[in-house]
Amino acid sequence: MILPVKIETLMWLLPIVFMLHDFEEIIMFKPWMNANHANLEKRLPAWAARILVEHGNMSTSAYALAAAEEFIILSALTLLAVELELYPLWVGIMLGFFIHLLIHVGQFLVYRRYVPVILTSLPSGLYCLIALHDLNLYHPLDWKLAALWTFVSLIVIGINLALALKLAVKLDGWLVRNLTERSGTWK
Repeated sequence: MILPVKIETLMWLLPIVFMLHDFEEIIMFKPWMNANHANLEKRLPAWAARILVEHGNMSTSAYALAAAEEFIILSALTLLAVELELYPLWVGIMLGFFIHLLIHVGQFLVYRRYVPVILTSLPSGLYCLIALHDLNLYHPLDWKLAALWTFVSLIVIGINLALALKLAVKLDGWLVRNLTERSGTWK
């Protein structure tokens, strides 16, 4: 045992770690994007043409909505996994999050400077490795089933992220229409 906590507590830390990671993105993305937009277009033109057009101008409120939606789903799945002792399901979800963190590390390595996810990606990744170790120590995992749930989780995470970002874009449109009409300004 690396962490002196019950397995259930270790599992419940996942939504908390996820949210701490997303707080960095929610808080830092907009100012970082404002400061780095031109540099991103210059250094990564294909990515910028595809991603920045739709998501580069998204408000902090919109990002917060997407993160909240993901947090609710992650918390519900964690509740299900803890209560029904579905350890391979939880490991699949946690490894999906871990792979997400590895993608952020890759973004940092490609961009070669701060990106608004890297400070929390490293400690979050360490949590994932410790949780995986401790869970497997006390509840040896069926690795084939865990691999299947990881694969399913990655598909669900991808689909859900796309839907959450569409929801966020709709929120931005609603905010602009409703708050601009009333106060004259917003953003």
